[in-house]
Amino acid sequence: MKKKTKNLIIIGFIIYYLVFCSLGIFITNEDYFVTASTNGDTLYVNFLGEVDIGVGYKIRLENERAYVSSNNGVEIIDIQNPTAPSLIGTYDEGAMGFDVKDNILFTVDANGLIVVNATNANALEVIGTSDTGQWAYNVRLNNTLVFAISEGDIDVYDITDLNNPLRVGQYLDTGRGNDIIINGETAYYADPDEGLEVINVSDHTNPVKIRTVSNTHGAWDLCINNDLLYLGCHGAGLRVLDISNPTNPAIIKQFNDGGEVYGVCGNDTYIFLGDLQEGVEVLNYTSSYTLPEIASYVATPHDIDFNENFIYLADQDNGFILLELSPTQNTNTAGSNLYFAFLILPLLGVRIIIQLKHRRKNNTKT
Repeated sequence: MKKKTKNLIIIGFIIYYLVFCSLGIFITNEDYFVTASTNGDTLYVNFLGEVDIGVGYKIRLENERAYVSSNNGVEIIDIQNPTAPSLIGTYDEGAMGFDVKDNILFTVDANGLIVVNATNANALEVIGTSDTGQWAYNVRLNNTLVFAISEGDIDVYDITDLNNPLRVGQYLDTGRGNDIIINGETAYYADPDEGLEVINVSDHTNPVKIRTVSNTHGAWDLCINNDLLYLGCHGAGLRVLDISNPTNPAIIKQFNDGGEVYGVCGNDTYIFLGDLQEGVEVLNYTSSYTLPEIASYVATPHDIDFNENFIYLADQDNGFILLELSPTQNTNTAGSNLYFAFLILPLLGVRIIIQLKHRRKNNTKT
């Protein structure tokens, strides 16, 4: 065999080896293993299970169920076994926005509020409707009131009688709000165009704006933890606000690494960001101004929720994903086998070629 041909074969196998090994590492990271960055205490975000429901948008947790809105409606997922979540029901009407309490689902279509009894997930029953309102981006329940956001407006419904919900108030806004959360007589309204708006809802028939908080442009998703408000800002990261004075929130911490924060939740120790570009980001809530990122996971979340050590995602690419925050890394045998297959197969190919070459050489001599 000519030297030039030998060199071409060697170069070809080197390229083959590098490409396929890189592909093996890529698939392993994306589909089988977590990606984790650490700072201080080591934590990992482990994959446990998923349910393919198409594109996931909003998520709520209640009674060992995850409710996730998708292109198909509102999906009901049994999460009793974290490693094997399963779809048990679908309400195929309604909008992206919804809320749930005591297995009663509140969602909105083009005609107004819909009240659905979801006690039996296999036989969902509409028990009340309202003929006023419009398609909603988000819905938040507060005692006997439901606040539904649609095209910047907030429709307020009285659900004292579940069979006969009534629209009793409306807040008109020039922006396009995405989330609202109520704290006593104060509502916090996330408007990506205007920022975080503070609204007096003591008279729920006539909500009145108090102020817009500066440096909150891109306001998208909200979570309250005692006297703290976690605000996810689309394209601007996270703002942590002190709301001990409810009508005058003050930013006390912030985190921004770019990306698109669509969901936020947290407690006194950790804050969880669902970032469409950066994936899941786990921040450590410290006494300092900074919020160090201590763990992460590759995903495309539209919304995120957290309970004990489990993380739940409404995901753009994978529908519903269930993760675990753990001090140990959960390696996957299938992932390991796949990785080593990509690693070893090129070497086996080289070995076979060498054996064939020697056999051909010996046959020629014979």
